[in-house]
Amino acid sequence: MIMKKIILLSSIVALLSACGSSGNGELIGSQNRQIWNPTDPYGMVFIPQGSFNMGPSDQDVPFANVTASKTISVGAFYMDETEITNNEYRQFVTWVRDSLAHTILGEAGIEGHLIEEDKYGNFLDPAKINWNTKIRWNDQEVREILEEEMYLPEHERLNGRREFDTRKYVYKYQVLDIQS
Repeated sequence: MIMKKIILLSSIVALLSACGSSGNGELIGSQNRQIWNPTDPYGMVFIPQGSFNMGPSDQDVPFANVTASKTISVGAFYMDETEITNNEYRQFVTWVRDSLAHTILGEAGIEGHLIEEDKYGNFLDPAKINWNTKIRWNDQEVREILEEEMYLPEHERLNGRREFDTRKYVYKYQVLDIQS
């Protein structure tokens, strides 16, 4: 009888000690590993997740119940830290498009689109874009050179219209630290 009580008591103690609170039921992962903190993308601000009420905040006057307020949840995302208008973005896209066209035309051997040497006669690597040269978009030679590099392939065009392939609008930027 005493032996049964000792076995029962020891099994209860073992059961309670196994139900400890280490980890709180969360998956811990590997221990002693370096903490990784991702950096924010250049010029971006982190916006945490949250929710807000969308719709009218006042009472529905005609009681039509067509404009009911509802709660919307939004996941976390990054946003540019400076405001930009649609016109400013359109100008940016135009500059990227023109820089790609100048580079492609210059590499194809059309004169005037790239500056390959400085005023002292030293070769520049990479060559700089000559923004003073106008792109003759309607010139047949220019159209043939840019057709494959900048425009959508024929099987992807909508109603056969020649449109730019915006997937190829990849730009490079440099940061110049004036202080150093």
